[in-house]
Amino acid sequence: MEKVRICYKKFIKKAFFILLVFMMLFPANISCAGELTEQAFITVKINGTPIYTDTNPYVKEDRIFIPVRFIAEALNMNVEWIPDEKKITLSDDEDTIQMWLDSNLLIVNDEEILMDVNVEGFNGRIMVPVRYLAEIKGFEVKWDDYTYSVELNKEGVEVPASSVLNRSYTDDDIIWLARIIHVEARYLSIDAKVAIANVVLNRTKHPDFPDTVYDVIFDSKYGKQFPPAHTAAFRQLKPDESCVIAAKMALEGINNVDKCLYFNNQPFKNKSKDFYIKIDGEYFYY
Repeated sequence: MEKVRICYKKFIKKAFFILLVFMMLFPANISCAGELTEQAFITVKINGTPIYTDTNPYVKEDRIFIPVRFIAEALNMNVEWIPDEKKITLSDDEDTIQMWLDSNLLIVNDEEILMDVNVEGFNGRIMVPVRYLAEIKGFEVKWDDYTYSVELNKEGVEVPASSVLNRSYTDDDIIWLARIIHVEARYLSIDAKVAIANVVLNRTKHPDFPDTVYDVIFDSKYGKQFPPAHTAAFRQLKPDESCVIAAKMALEGINNVDKCLYFNNQPFKNKSKDFYIKIDGEYFYY
């Protein structure tokens, strides 16, 4: 019986040693697919200028909701909140707009307007459907699905400096990044899309690569880094909505591949020590 116990202990030690060696030789290629969920970063612009909000606008019942204080101040309106009545009043030299939390009623200069959705609370902010407010103030409203942006346009309106959103990226960055995601990962998960976007962004921060999204995508110093980008159709490509969302998620700082600079649908034999993760069949490397 004692011999059996000794043999069993030796077997356990040997098995543990083999497992340890295997882990050292073959890094875990765990897929994080399914860990991320699509998070839409909607930009609101007034005459092309992105405006700042401390709560992300969102889509609900086909309406885009935005924190009322931030859109009102960007439109140079005064904002008054009356807690006892759950009432918000917006005013300027031309208009007075009254609204109530959890109500679809607007009173604009004594005229009643019924919206098809209610004003609502979210994360401690009062959210309003931006189209109603913008059209009351005489703005043309457009949706840009290339950049996931709401554009409010009216001649002669300037956004106060305090309301301007200072982004670290441009609309062109969104579009080019969404296009490369589309051709490289159109049918993959949001995890893979965001991962590929971050490879591009990581390169812009690395001294061995160009420092803009556009230049990284079209980089050919060491051969064509992204071959699909060098086709005639690429420059006119309309990316899928999910690719635009993934591009903005990465540009807003969501990163699931650390500082990886490379990816491929086959393992790189000469970069095994730099392997980081495998997502949807794509191998990501430092």
